Amino acid sequence: MLWFTSSQPAPAPAQLHRPACEDLATADLPHTPLIAEMLALYCHTRPLATLAGQEQSAEEYRMIARSVIHHLYEGWQQQTGGRGRIDDLLLIPRSDGPATVTPAPPYSDRARTPH
Repeated sequence: MLWFTSSQPAPAPAQLHRPACEDLATADLPHTPLIAEMLALYCHTRPLATLAGQEQSAEEYRMIARSVIHHLYEGWQQQTGGRGRIDDLLLIPRSDGPATVTPAPPYSDRARTPH
């Protein structure tokens, strides 16, 4: 069994699942590969609150969410030349002082970084 699978069967969906990226098919503006991936990520994460209300898999959710956040932060580090902080990406920045995150590793070290 894979680390992200649950031993409990998932409940039947309450409604027919619509592909998350349908909205992107109607976009008439060309996007760079980075922006296209970010838009796809946005489309795929929109239904998470609804889906999370239909099943309980908190540990799997947390492990995968941390990996997604790690990838977003790595990209932000690349966009800002290593000066970006995780707080820059939060809706409401933390008020507990400066961020205590370390910069993303150099590209060559990423394969060794656990996600």
